[in-house]
Amino acid sequence: MKYDQKILIIRFSSIGDIVLSTSPLNTIRKKYPKSEITYLTLTEYSSLLEMHPYIDILMTINRSTKLSQLFNYNKFLKSKNYSIIFDLHNSIRSRLITFNFNCKIIRLKKPRFNRFLLFFFYINRFKNSFSVPRMYHNSIGEVWRKGDDIPKTFLKISEIEKNEALTKIKKLFKSKKFIVIIPGAAWNQKRWEVRKYVKLINSIKFPVVILGSKSDSICFDIESQSSNVFNLAGKTSLRDAMAIIKNSMYVIGSDTGLSHIAESLNKSVYMILGPTSLETGASVISKSSRVVEKNLWCRPCSQNGKRICYRSRQFCMDLITVGDVLKILPEYQ
Repeated sequence: MKYDQKILIIRFSSIGDIVLSTSPLNTIRKKYPKSEITYLTLTEYSSLLEMHPYIDILMTINRSTKLSQLFNYNKFLKSKNYSIIFDLHNSIRSRLITFNFNCKIIRLKKPRFNRFLLFFFYINRFKNSFSVPRMYHNSIGEVWRKGDDIPKTFLKISEIEKNEALTKIKKLFKSKKFIVIIPGAAWNQKRWEVRKYVKLINSIKFPVVILGSKSDSICFDIESQSSNVFNLAGKTSLRDAMAIIKNSMYVIGSDTGLSHIAESLNKSVYMILGPTSLETGASVISKSSRVVEKNLWCRPCSQNGKRICYRSRQFCMDLITVGDVLKILPEYQ
């Protein structure tokens, strides 16, 4: 195919942000249908975007790349003669590798000041319509205008991957219907209690598959206390986990990357939110998904949930009951 121009899109991390960036990717592709689109991300997350229909070239860079190597990468990218660069990360790294380019560069506008006011002074200047996909779209210039549709996020799983995952699942249990739970998160503050997950699982009629990484100790704690659970944490690749999610009925989980992946695979997500919120880039975007959260004066308290709670107990998570989660699940409506 002959392309009329070359476009570079940059988003290095993390899983959830990369997934959410597929919404503006869709918009950019529709605006420039005959362009060659290259997507640059960190090597460790690149499998997320394999087979994506809107990406022509998937380019990667290692997280450990040194400063001197970034300037070499800069020279390499200049040789590609891009017409437009959409920097959807707007970090020091992304600015260095696009420094002094002779093309149009559109960078993500982050609501840093609004988040500063929210986290430290509890002043919320965010509009009710705020979402990360909308934030991306507000940053991509003339490609999108206010009032235009904001596409759903989208990731691609092949039928082969889906069938292979189903074969693995059938070895665990006979039922074709199952639910995925993703209890882990990068920071402990975003994790619901083990005993509540166990009680929730014991209340669910269907088999439960737990997904996560081998460092998600909560997955193994839940497994040790429940008989109706099949723990695959640390036993799947990212693509394997995606394929398992694609076969599931729906997903219950924390504010974490796999939960965002589930929505991009057209699965309903029931997300348990504590220290993060819509304003920090958490929450769900699909109409069929729901969140469980408590409206407290002290939340959200940080961008990613990293900040240790300074109150006598972590009320944002402690106050969420098993009943709160059960009543939003489809079989309890």
